[in-house]
Parts: sequence; C-alpha cells; structure tokens
Amino acid sequence: MTDWAEIRRSICSARRFSETADGLKLLSDVIMPSGGLVWVTIQARGDLYTAHDGGAAFDELARQAAEVSSFVGLRKMLSETNFRLTDDGVIWCDGLSQEAVADCASFVGDASLRAAQYLLANSSVPGGARLDSRVKDALRLRYPEGHPDFVLQGLNRQHTFDFGVTLRDEIIVVQAVTPEAGSISAAIVKGLDATKAPNIRVRPVFIYDPADDWGSDRLNMLGLAGARAMDIGRLSSIQRPLTIQ
Repeated sequence: MTDWAEIRRSICSARRFSETADGLKLLSDVIMPSGGLVWVTIQARGDLYTAHDGGAAFDELARQAAEVSSFVGLRKMLSETNFRLTDDGVIWCDGLSQEAVADCASFVGDASLRAAQYLLANSSVPGGARLDSRVKDALRLRYPEGHPDFVLQGLNRQHTFDFGVTLRDEIIVVQAVTPEAGSISAAIVKGLDATKAPNIRVRPVFIYDPADDWGSDRLNMLGLAGARAMDIGRLSSIQRPLTIQ
C-alpha cells in the first residue's frame, strides 16, 4: 500500500517538492550543464514505485539547439544502471521499494546528468560546430599539455571545464559560454567555486562568440566570477607561454 505520508516525512522535509495527481516531484541536488537542477517525479505502481526525470536531459540538448542522430549508445549506457529511455526522451526506472525511493532524487538526477553529458558530447548543431568544440580544438593544438574536459575540485563541488592548463603557480580553466541565461549562470557558479578552491590559484576564462546575441550587460555578468571574458577570435592570437591578462 502506498504511504505518501511516510515518504513525505522521510525525504520531502529536506527537499523542495510538489504534489502531482499520482505522486510527487522532488528537486534534486544535481546541477545540469545549463545550471538548472533536476526535478525527479515519483509515481506509485501498486506496492512499488517508478521515478523519472521528466525529460530533463533532452531539455539540455534543446537549449543548445543541438541534434543527435542515434540514441542506441545512450540507451545502452542507461541500461547499465537499470534505467530506460522512452521514445519521447524521459529517463526512468521502476520496481523501486519505499526504502529505495528515499535516494531516488539523487540517482535519477545523476542518470539524467550523465545522459545530458552524453547527448551534448555526441550532438551536432545545424550550420556549424558547437562553441565548446571550437574552443577545445583551438586550445588542444596550441597547448598539448593541457586537457579538454578538465576536472577541477572547487571549494564546494567538482566541476568540468572545457579546457584546463596547469602552470607552475596557477591553473587556467577555460569555459565556452553562450548568451542563454542558463549558460551564463552555470559559468558564473563554476568560476566562483573554482576560484575559491583551497591551496591553488585558479583563473577562469570565459570564451564567447560575438556572432551570438550578446549585449554589454550579459558580458559584464561574466565578470561576477572574477573571470576574463574573451572573444573566440582571440584564441588564434594567443601565444605561448599561455598568458591571459
């Protein structure tokens, strides 16, 4: 028998939630590439439960106006952790006990994040290459000692930047940013947390394409993270050693 009162007592007291016609929606702690958090929906199916991400991973793809030609690889990756993908882009799992529901916001959110990262890494944008791919390609050629998809432990959490170079006395991390509010917000959050990492000096650099619909107010927001905003056209003029004033 479904005991929503007990579920609310056990997990909803520490999370934002809302009630649906046949269950609950919980706000997870998982941050998507756009900077948003994943909402996880729980529904009762007899004495067991299902949980899904409401299409959050594919929303990330849509925000980039990107396309993926096949979902075979994604379905295979999800199946390794007992998740499935519906034809309309919802990631879900079923057969959950009431005890398992307590952790579902975290593990469903994580599955959605992994799916979003997979989709974005395997997507293409009609009319040209994605900005982050252009940034990685340009810096990889000039700085072979650097690393694309650079992982850095900030003060509060681990972040992945499009590129990173470890120098003698500092680490420079580079992130492509688009004018969308989610992209700007995510970059600021990552940049601020990275600069507060203990025992290391981190300098974030945000790369933008002036061909996009940028305004001075949006570019000025990038400075909130103490980062340098750089036109992607300047990447071709950066000389070794890597210096960003």
